[in-house]
Amino acid sequence: MMNRIYKVFVVDDEAMVRRMLEFKLKEREDLEVQAFSSGESCIENLNQNPDIIILDYHMDTDKENAINGLETLLKIVENAPDSHVAMLSSQDNVAVAVDVLKKGAVDYIIKNSVFAVNTESSIDKIIQGLELKEEINELSARIKKDKLLMRGYFIIIAVLLLLAIYFFLS
Repeated sequence: MMNRIYKVFVVDDEAMVRRMLEFKLKEREDLEVQAFSSGESCIENLNQNPDIIILDYHMDTDKENAINGLETLLKIVENAPDSHVAMLSSQDNVAVAVDVLKKGAVDYIIKNSVFAVNTESSIDKIIQGLELKEEINELSARIKKDKLLMRGYFIIIAVLLLLAIYFFLS
């Protein structure tokens, strides 16, 4: 529909997962993909305004005091509210899924044998929502412009009618 490139961050401390997703997503022409191995590096790059962030829930980094996926999610929601986060997790746990969705993620993807396909499907749904939002904004702007034009036409017609009545009665 729209010919736009969407910026996607892949954030996972597992190199194999990160590289596989990065490789798979870079095959698409509509995505610009960057990968990060920690929540901190993702947060440091939020100024690039990613449209979509695929974020691992549980990151076991070697760094002491490293933030996990949930803490990263909260910082993304706070500092980049226009970014859409899909949370990746090995946990097939409804309570965890509900918790991350309540905290601002738009999807919860379980790391299983088809998680790469599910991740791509999630990205497609997010893009579809972004495109619909853009279309709604464009239509709203057009309606607002049309309303202003109609008011202008109404005022011109009213003035012409008043002038016609004035000249007719004179």
